[in-house]
Amino acid sequence: MKQLLELAQHAALEAGKAIMEVYAQPFEVYTKDDDSPVTQADLRASNIIKEILKPTGIPFVSEEDLPPDRSQFNRYWLVDPLDGTVEFVNRNGEFTVNIALIDNKQPVLGVIYAPVMDKMWNAECGMLNAELTSQKGHSTFSTEQERPFTVLVSRSHRTPEVDDYINKVLRPAHPDLVIDTQGSSLKFARLAERSADVYVCYSKTKEWDTAAADAILRAAGGKVLRINDGQPLEYSKKEYPNPPFVAWAANRNTL
Repeated sequence: MKQLLELAQHAALEAGKAIMEVYAQPFEVYTKDDDSPVTQADLRASNIIKEILKPTGIPFVSEEDLPPDRSQFNRYWLVDPLDGTVEFVNRNGEFTVNIALIDNKQPVLGVIYAPVMDKMWNAECGMLNAELTSQKGHSTFSTEQERPFTVLVSRSHRTPEVDDYINKVLRPAHPDLVIDTQGSSLKFARLAERSADVYVCYSKTKEWDTAAADAILRAAGGKVLRINDGQPLEYSKKEYPNPPFVAWAANRNTL
């Protein structure tokens, strides 16, 4: 598993380089069939990751490279080559490369790489790696001891249901809570670092949006739970969309 993680880390770094090359110059934005944006950076990153991971012989599933059917895959790579394309287009730096390994419908390995920050989070087999706070120094986020109870919401996809959940479920137990916005899987990274407590999501996400981050958060002691029944997110479903969910930092999944 360690070799697979090292290869995934390398793939994320190389994809990040290609993304930053596109980011540094004018680029076209296209619209996919589901009305979501895509750029050349998404496509280049996906191809780079696929080529680097090909020697593993493990099937490859990417947002930009979906197989007709993955039901026969017990173990496969699940990749979002550029998570936070809206943030990329808006040039706010809050986008990531996400690489996960799914085994028996569970995310068992995860890599998140934020190219602008040059920061990586990763985990394998439920064990969080020591370089959680990254390759280039310490976390830029405030620590748990210095802050109030912090709720994260999407910077670009916040919905009225999120605010209802915060006001009806979270605020009664934490009247002094603060709400912070963040793009892409950086919300999960903050939970893993314990610089925030909970992330509420009612917007449209797919399995590739959450798989790598879910593996990392689980390794850090956190949980990603479906709002409707409080059970963990499922992977390898017939369809890719996730239901609404709440992600909790370690020891924070009780009100």
